[in-house]
Amino acid sequence: MKCPHCDHRILLGDDECAGCGESLTHLGLLEPERGRLHEMILTDPVSRLNAPDPLVLREDDSVGLAVERMRRVRYGSVLIVDDDEKLSGIFTEHDLVTHCAEREDEVGSIRLGDVMTRDPLTLDEDETIAHALHRMSVGGCRHVPLVRAGVPIGFVSVRGLLKYLARSGALMDGPSKS
Repeated sequence: MKCPHCDHRILLGDDECAGCGESLTHLGLLEPERGRLHEMILTDPVSRLNAPDPLVLREDDSVGLAVERMRRVRYGSVLIVDDDEKLSGIFTEHDLVTHCAEREDEVGSIRLGDVMTRDPLTLDEDETIAHALHRMSVGGCRHVPLVRAGVPIGFVSVRGLLKYLARSGALMDGPSKS
């Protein structure tokens, strides 16, 4: 947004222009300029993220196995499925720290079903990046399973979202020139 008096760039909510010192309070509520990043977040579906294939284990598998696989591929989560291959839970680094930190010697015998997060928030492929960010923020999570008909097909992570936005160049662009 620009000051109507001097064209200096102003921020939404500024009371006065830092460039010319003129009061901006008479302008009322202005709509912020929307740049490429804003448009991408609002319109791009999570399918554009090319979400990585998930690590998938079962409730009877051990925390030790999950940790070894997560470490090998540098993922922060593993998705847990039932006998019908439907998502039943997620096991994350947070679950490891919260439920297993004091039982370090036992991780090979702790069942994932005993420490996983059951019925996690999920996303469908056609939901927008904005929806994913909202879900992660409200749910307080960094990993959200991506499902098709209840079967995990990938996961969305904060790291994946940032990589997508950086790769597309949106983080470097200013407001659109339309």
